[in-house]
Amino acid sequence: MTTKANPFKAPKAPTAKAAPAAETAGDDAKASLLLRKSEGGYAFPVLDGVANQFAKSLRDLIRALGAPTVQVERQAAEVMRFADWTAASAPAIFWRYHTPPMKGPVLLAGARPLILQLVDIFYGGKGQLAAEREELTDAEERFAARLGRDMGLQLAAAWGDKLAIAPELDCVTGDPAKLAAVRADDELLIQRFVLRGGKLDGRVIACAYPVAALRGIAGAEPVPEARELSAADAAWTATLSGALKEVRLPVRSVLARPEISLVKLLGLEVGDIIPLTIPRNVPVTVAGRSFAVGSIGEANGNAAIMIEHIEKGSDHE
Repeated sequence: MTTKANPFKAPKAPTAKAAPAAETAGDDAKASLLLRKSEGGYAFPVLDGVANQFAKSLRDLIRALGAPTVQVERQAAEVMRFADWTAASAPAIFWRYHTPPMKGPVLLAGARPLILQLVDIFYGGKGQLAAEREELTDAEERFAARLGRDMGLQLAAAWGDKLAIAPELDCVTGDPAKLAAVRADDELLIQRFVLRGGKLDGRVIACAYPVAALRGIAGAEPVPEARELSAADAAWTATLSGALKEVRLPVRSVLARPEISLVKLLGLEVGDIIPLTIPRNVPVTVAGRSFAVGSIGEANGNAAIMIEHIEKGSDHE
């Protein structure tokens, strides 16, 4: 905020100039996520620290997947229209996160060939890229979802001491049209992270923030430091959290709902067979409420259900 002199009042003494300066400094400190430049654009200085931390986390993650020599090079951020960014990124895998208190999603994107190479490395290969194809296998889709969840945790950690966000992965897709809540003309602030070394050299993972969402949290208060909480409050919170985590809830899934006529039902005898059609995706309920959708498979020799999608709605508000 710029303070203008009032022509109807007498000029203040020179020592009074410190007050407007202190007020301006206070405003700058409060709006630590937003800097309005003279030409009318926006810069978000706190994102430099976030990007540096996220780059280190990405490096550690890629190395843990089986590429120990990889380095991650952070490039300068730029602002682009959503439509232009997705077109330039194709073919890519996009991850969308719900990240309150931001009033808009955070997006990550990685080249589709990168996912194929990481899957090959993870399963003992050397990151050789097979023939390009549009569709991912079930194993590659599961890997992409797992990678998205891991990157979401790293993103939250990178923001940790600046703003408390908890990214929730709600969409993994290769089709930008499925990234709802982002319009073609929406401006995004893009941070690119380039992998260096070995077969992955030159591959890019990008993080995109809607500029409108960043402006919306410009005045948000920073995360309170742990020392501001009393020891008693911390102990009580830890005890309550531990007790809640031990609560057991019934989890159910309906694999099939066959229907037969009353005539056939009355005619059933021991040894008769009722044919079942089991869908690829089945509902999962917790305590009688719809919770997720999963696919049927096997894990460690036992029948199992892998969660594919967490339901949204009034049951989870």
